[in-house]
This record gives sequence, C-alpha cells and structure tokens, in this order.
Amino acid sequence: MLWGLPGMTPAMLFPTAAAFFLVCAGVGVVVLSGPLAVGRWRAYPALAATHLLTLGWGTLVAMGALHQMFPAVLGISAKPGRGTVVHLAVTLAAAFTLPAAFLAGSPPWVAAGGVLMVASVVLLLAHLAQLVPRRRRWPPSATGVLLSVAYLFWTVVWGALMALNWNLQFWPALYTYLGVGVHAAVGLVGWFVQLVVAVSYYLLPRFTGVRHVSERRVVPVLWALNLSVASFVLAAATGQALPARVGTVVLGGAALAYAADVSRFLRGARQTVPDLTNWHWWAMVGQTALGGAAGLLWTTGLLSDGRRLAAATAILVLCGWVTLAIMGQLYKVTPFLMWYYRFARGLSAYEVPRLPAPYFPRWGVAAFALTATGSTLLWASVLAALPTLAQAAAAVFAAGCAVYAGGAVASWVVAVLLRPPRGSQTAPAPRV
Repeated sequence: MLWGLPGMTPAMLFPTAAAFFLVCAGVGVVVLSGPLAVGRWRAYPALAATHLLTLGWGTLVAMGALHQMFPAVLGISAKPGRGTVVHLAVTLAAAFTLPAAFLAGSPPWVAAGGVLMVASVVLLLAHLAQLVPRRRRWPPSATGVLLSVAYLFWTVVWGALMALNWNLQFWPALYTYLGVGVHAAVGLVGWFVQLVVAVSYYLLPRFTGVRHVSERRVVPVLWALNLSVASFVLAAATGQALPARVGTVVLGGAALAYAADVSRFLRGARQTVPDLTNWHWWAMVGQTALGGAAGLLWTTGLLSDGRRLAAATAILVLCGWVTLAIMGQLYKVTPFLMWYYRFARGLSAYEVPRLPAPYFPRWGVAAFALTATGSTLLWASVLAALPTLAQAAAAVFAAGCAVYAGGAVASWVVAVLLRPPRGSQTAPAPRV
C-alpha cells in the first residue's frame, strides 16, 4: 500500500479526498453567490454548499491533521494506523451524504448523514482520548485543540438533532433561530476558529523561529473565544440582541489581539526567501482584522443588519480564513511533503519546516492570489448586498480552489513517483 512507504500514513488520505470536496464547494459558491448576496441563505443548495465546505473540506482536513499532529503536540510517537482508514470511510460517507441529501431535499437522508457524522466524531474523540494518558507535555494549545473537538461533537450532535426533528417534529423551537444560531456559533467559532487559533500558537513559533512571543498568549484568546460562543448560544436561546452584541465585542477584541500576535510571529520570521505559508498567514491577519472591525462596527450601530453581517462573516471564515489556513499549512505539514523532504533529501523532522527555500510551487502563487482575493471580495459583496460583485468574486474564489486542488494533488503524486531508490538521499525536489 502507498502508506507502506517511509513516512506515509493513512492520514494522507484525508487531505487527498478533501481536495475533491474543495473543487465541488467552489462550484457551489459560484452558483449560490448571487442568492447569498440578496439574503437567501437557508435554501437547500446553500445548505449543500455550506456542508461541502465545513465537512468535506475543513473538517476532513482537520481530522487528518489531528491524526498526524496531535501526538506530536503531546510529545509522543503514535503513527496513524488502519483504524484511521475506518474513520476516513465513515467521515467520507457523511460528507457525501449530507450535501447530496440537501440538494435532493430529502430529510431522511439528511438525518442519516447527520448520524454518520456523529459516529465519525466519536471515533476521532476515542482516538484522541487514548493519546492523552501517554502525554509527555501539555502545551496550552493542546487544551484549545481538545476544546475545539468538544465543540465539533456538540456541533454534529446538534445538527443531527435538527435533522431528526425535521423528520419527527418533536421540538418546534429548533425550526427557529435557536437551531441554526447554536449550530453556527459552536461550529464556526467553537470548532473552526478555536482549532486554527490553538494550532497556530503551536506551529508558528516552530515555523518562524520566533520564541519571544510566548505560546501562553493563546490562553486569553481561548478564554475570549469560549466566552463569545457562550454569548452567541445565549442569544440564540433567548432571542435577545444584547448577548449577541456582547459576544461580538468579545470576539472582535479576540480577533484583533490574535491578528497582532500572528503579525509579531511573521515579522520575526527567520526566512530570507519568500515563504508561501507565511503569505497565507499575512492574508489571514488582514481578514481577521476586517472581520473583527466589522463586528465592532455592528455593536456601535454603524452596521445595522446583524444577520447579514453573520452570513458575511461565515463566508469570510469558511471561504477565506479557514481555507487559507489549510492551504498554507498543507505546504509544510502534509504527509506527502514530509515524506519527500525527510527521506528523499535526508533532512530531520525539525529541519523540514525551516528550509531556507521552502516549498514554493508556481501554481501556489496563483492559488493564493485567487483564493485570498475572491474570498475577501465575496465577504464584502454579501455584506453590501451586491449580487453582481458576489458572482465575480465567487468565480475568482472557485478558480483558486481548482488551481490549488489540482496543483497540490499533482505535486503529491509526483513526490511519490519520483521517490529515489532505497538508500538514496539525493533526489531533486519536485517543482510542479
């Protein structure tokens, strides 16, 4: 099998499969961009595209990364085994079923997909839980990772409950903002945002060589993120605007503090040549500042439509912030490239992320420019209710997704096919 090669594990299948979902999600965003800009956010096609992004792209890659990276965070050695393939199969079944069920308008199949996703997260939790007793260290980021996975569990259980209620009609309140509000708050902020924030405070010191910014700076940011989630859940449960405004102020403040910390890491980076991963982090800093500032403007009354802001922010988080984080990090931590650089060039695991000339494929520049520009313009066009601009921005974003997915998969395949004979350490780096 392919993961029988040195350094390869079944975890590599997660980002490989996710590349397919990314392209599908890009097409879905193009189709739906006009309706999204005029406020049709809860139509079946919109729900299908949302779950392509959240489950098929973001969550699928995150799960694969956790299989590969969480043991390293805890300071232990635990190579993903065949159980990871079972987990992948369950997750793929859910990721295919839910968007297809939404497109077909089939409540029973939506419920089936929701139950499959709950099973997937239970498998992930079981895997991570058995690693914890073996830990050799417990950095603050590990707390953030486990909190984010707990929110993922809440997200999928709540989503499955909504889907079952759609069929059995046992809780009428779930048809109101209570259902969607809680699902979105715990999924976007509790799961995605908290995971990226926690992991970045672990990875950035190692990738940039900056040590004067303590990893413990993540602690107040995590406190703020969890307080904002609690506020948004309270707002959804009570229907009151005040908790939502409190949550927005807290989240906006956390966003600005986080952007300042990431910029400190990046300004102190030791690389003397362009680093594509750092470009993605810089774009995320800009989007973080934009989103945080927009939220703070809403709390002052300068932006009046809170639900439009929430929809635009969800688009910025999923199409921009999370997608840019995943794309950027996969250039450095993908099992494919780790295998190539470690075993084909004879470098240690510590040397890989600090290469003086990082992996810098030409197609990556195009993918970065298209994705960052398209997602930012899409956020602005939905916020301003400009459907024509939204369609153009979505097309740019989708092009970036296609370039990235095609280029990444091609480069990974080339890295495997060009592997040197056993014992050789001198193969050239793939530049595709």
